[in-house]
Amino acid sequence: MQSPDKILRVYKDRKAKYATLHSKMQEISDIYNGRATVALPDMERDEEMSIPNLLQQGVDQMAGRISSVIPQVTFTSMKPGVRKHDRNAQNASQVLTGWWQGDKVSLKQKTRARRLVAYAMAPTVMRWNYKEHRPMWDVKHPMETLPSLDLQPGQIKPTDCIFTFRRSVGWLRENGYGAHVYALAGDRNVTVDTQIGILEYVDEDTTMLMAHYAGPSNHYGRGQEMGLPMVWEDNGIKGVVLEVYDNMSNSLPVTIATRLTLDDMTGQFDGMVGLYYMQAKLMALDVIAVEKGIFPDTYLVSRQGDVGRFIDGPHDGRSGRINVITGGDIKTEQTQPGYQTAPTIDRLERAQRVTSGIPAEFGGESGTNIRTGRRGDAVLSATIDFPIAEAQEIFAAALEEENEAAIQMAKRIDGDTQRTIFVGVGNSRRPVAYRATETFEQDKHVVSFPAAGSDVNSLIIGLGQRVGLGYMSKRTAAHLDPFIDNPEMEHDAVIAEGLEQALVAGIQQQASSGQIPPLTLSKIMRLVNTDKMELAEAMQKVADDALKAEQEAAQQQGPQTMDGMSAPADLAAMAGPNAAPQSPIPGVGAGMEDFSGMMASLRRPAMTVQPFRGVERGAV
Repeated sequence: MQSPDKILRVYKDRKAKYATLHSKMQEISDIYNGRATVALPDMERDEEMSIPNLLQQGVDQMAGRISSVIPQVTFTSMKPGVRKHDRNAQNASQVLTGWWQGDKVSLKQKTRARRLVAYAMAPTVMRWNYKEHRPMWDVKHPMETLPSLDLQPGQIKPTDCIFTFRRSVGWLRENGYGAHVYALAGDRNVTVDTQIGILEYVDEDTTMLMAHYAGPSNHYGRGQEMGLPMVWEDNGIKGVVLEVYDNMSNSLPVTIATRLTLDDMTGQFDGMVGLYYMQAKLMALDVIAVEKGIFPDTYLVSRQGDVGRFIDGPHDGRSGRINVITGGDIKTEQTQPGYQTAPTIDRLERAQRVTSGIPAEFGGESGTNIRTGRRGDAVLSATIDFPIAEAQEIFAAALEEENEAAIQMAKRIDGDTQRTIFVGVGNSRRPVAYRATETFEQDKHVVSFPAAGSDVNSLIIGLGQRVGLGYMSKRTAAHLDPFIDNPEMEHDAVIAEGLEQALVAGIQQQASSGQIPPLTLSKIMRLVNTDKMELAEAMQKVADDALKAEQEAAQQQGPQTMDGMSAPADLAAMAGPNAAPQSPIPGVGAGMEDFSGMMASLRRPAMTVQPFRGVERGAV
């Protein structure tokens, strides 16, 4: 950890080094937020911007496409094929996804994407949320970030970093830093609204929070004599240490995603700033010329030998009042804009689009030479696909570093304590229990975007086309689809839905052919229609109830109930036409055998008896 006076010196040096970069960021911020104005010194006036804000449109559209796809987290099993280690790798991915969900990382990614394309950097600090027992992503503003000077474009981690921001004296006092404020600035020179600068110095081991102030104090350096915290000073900047604490990760908990450039950090839209102001100025002058053409300048020309003067006036033509003069004539001079003004304004707009890569499709328009949707997609793809792919790869590398810091914090703070986190949305949301030391067998993992360079719309279309062509499996597509949080659960759900459809078709066919009695069908319908059970559960319940009713009917001697009478039919319908009988058919008793023999003799045909010899035919 550096000493406080050295941190103040480093802060002053870095502030001077990054002044040029921060001034460019401020220009971009003014244009994006609509605070920029057109200065017209010759006319002693300023005009509001009256041209399309292509910078804001480009930042929002590019950032939206970059962050529209949620990256995937993949851990490798320490022992592939061993269920315990395979399950730990799967749970580690789910826990990290749950951390992202709990901290709204998807929304923070949209902010980071805007700052990456506009400011060329997107800094983030990893912290621990002791209330919810999980890591959190603290997104910092680039204009408040002073990383080490060795940070190069494309580099993710600096050596150390200083974050600077301001807080009011009232806020500091409410948070227990009243003595520090008094030691730094006294009490007669500040109010509750006085802003005090805060420095947060972060390196691999510790974080130091300091308050700095350049104004006078009223105790004349007697702070230590009065028992106040020690005040450090370097080149007119005074500082007092507020807090010092150890970092809970084993590495620097700061990542700065930087845009890839040749040398210095440059935002995607830095090159259009001059063109934007030139177009805005030319548009303002053109509007002023049109206004003068509607309300021309008025001149009083004296007649020969006389001196003209106004009796009532002069009045602006926009007032509607009449000028009354004597001794002269009023003449007007019409002012028309130059004939090249409008084409020049259009050329400047095109120059901005070409310089910064802002296609007309971002504004819901299309070029006049584009006739088909396929051609429009090709033009849009050639403009934005590679910058989007580059930004997504940068964020994937940054998220890997951030996740490793989060895992190290969880191991160090939570350890073997069991935590439960909810993963998924809607009906797929489910709890996942984990112990940081057991689940995260290793810190190394891979964060990847399903198809770098694609936004969510083109990604889904591409996946569907590949599945339709037959050279990508549905399970692979489920792993690449950003809308599917758990591909394994989704695969099981798809199989269950297919079996459910087959079950419904079979029930409909049996009901139409009369194989399922109407009473049995009505019981299933009632359970499903009242949302008490799913179809499979309802059929199982009807079968269980029928079996129970049949057993009760066999035991009781009195008249049977309706459920008892329909139980055999219910069981037969649930078992299917090819199922074995539920109970054996009883054998034939002795009485039934005598009755059968008597019926057989009655059905036997009459026999003709041959007469004996010597007996006349027909005699008995």
